[in-house]
Amino acid sequence: MANRNHELDKPIIEAAKIEFLQNGFQAASIGNIAKRAGVTTGAIYTRYKGKDELFYSLIKEFLEAISVKRKENEYSYREYCVDKNFDHFLRSIQKETKGYVDVLFKYYEECKLILCSSKGSSVEAIFREMMNKKISITKQFIRENIDPNISEMKLDLVELLMNQQFSAFKLVIEKGYSKEETIEYTKMLGEFIGAGWEKIFYEIINRY
Repeated sequence: MANRNHELDKPIIEAAKIEFLQNGFQAASIGNIAKRAGVTTGAIYTRYKGKDELFYSLIKEFLEAISVKRKENEYSYREYCVDKNFDHFLRSIQKETKGYVDVLFKYYEECKLILCSSKGSSVEAIFREMMNKKISITKQFIRENIDPNISEMKLDLVELLMNQQFSAFKLVIEKGYSKEETIEYTKMLGEFIGAGWEKIFYEIINRY
């Protein structure tokens, strides 16, 4: 078997990013990516089984970074289980939001691919599963460490707020602001969201 020409890897990746960002996963085509990269479709298929695997390869590092950040956050929240200091818990939420924002801007294009261009791909389902897992863990944490008698209605509210938080960040990315504008909006959103979580959790604690 002939050795693969690795000089073609970068042009393919860059062309794929442009194609997916402009057209979305469903409308993008391997043929268009090949034209953009100045290679044959065969050169792409020797590297990837198909469009979905190529798309996944573009955002794999971003998903891994999110997973690492999630594990770091779980450690921060475990500290609350030990000291029961609610201020520490709120700082953990703020730290978590900032951490995700940092990852977002380190992998800005990859984030745009997931949030704006992944419909119809396996990545769309993977990211939704990650969100659902985060929501489930948060609700479980509240029940086990903050209020064992919390009502399902309040837990549903937590789920709603987490989904709204995700939707707010998604909207900022979809609007296509410059990176500097997005940072400004995201900081303001972070402050707003942090204040909301503080009110809700203080209410939970004070009532029970």
